[in-house]
Amino acid sequence: MCLDTCHAYGAGYDVSTARGLRAAIEQARSAVGLDRIVLVHANDSKGQLSSRKDRHEHIGDGSIGLQGFRNMLACPELADLPFLLETPVDSPDDQARDLAAIRSCAPQDEYRHLTGRMRVEV
Repeated sequence: MCLDTCHAYGAGYDVSTARGLRAAIEQARSAVGLDRIVLVHANDSKGQLSSRKDRHEHIGDGSIGLQGFRNMLACPELADLPFLLETPVDSPDDQARDLAAIRSCAPQDEYRHLTGRMRVEV
């Protein structure tokens, strides 16, 4: 099972805040079990919370924002999962920019592990 950050946010799970992320994690734990979540599709959201819209945005440029991704990367339940970028590619530099943005959100003591954990979906 994949946790898609934009889908979750559009469905009403406020993954942009620490409290909202914690609530989403607890609901996932009780509904399907966290062991079934094997990866995160990382993308910001052009839509607002509960908009029911799946409009992906560049990391940090949408409604989830950089703080939301900081919270996710610091979340123990998500820390060992691969984060795959699923962001728009409008120019050749977009994926590198999004990768740099999400790496900047990682806790500094974890940064050296991101090269192995994060993959860019092309």
